[in-house]
Amino acid sequence: MRARKRAAAMVGLAAMTASAGLLFGAGTATAGDYCAPGYHCVFEYDLGSSRYSFFNTDPDFRNNYFSDGTSVHNNVWAASNSSTGGYESHYYTGVGTDWGGFLFCVNPGDEVSHAQLSARDLDDRASSLRLRGTTSVRCL
Repeated sequence: MRARKRAAAMVGLAAMTASAGLLFGAGTATAGDYCAPGYHCVFEYDLGSSRYSFFNTDPDFRNNYFSDGTSVHNNVWAASNSSTGGYESHYYTGVGTDWGGFLFCVNPGDEVSHAQLSARDLDDRASSLRLRGTTSVRCL
């Protein structure tokens, strides 16, 4: 009898949780075409080219390499944000946690191409990534 009540309670709780997600807009994955859900990706040439994927903040790109062996440090030409937690991708010229030299940011579900970065002279400059919750900074 207790087992049946517990099972019914669990089914009810699951239904309430699912309903609450529909009513209140539960966080959904906002994956881009070129980056897996939950990741922040940078590209060597343009979207879809040789990629490096970050799951967390990385204060120093000098130890990261694209799939073809090229260093990520100062070689980012495009970026995509497939955050599932709503984090903005903020890119900087500096390494370490001083977060100097802000370059650009990418909102969850968005991406920036090489043409967009190049037009602003922002390609080939990123050295670190900081994941931040929603900010007042206008992202590309």
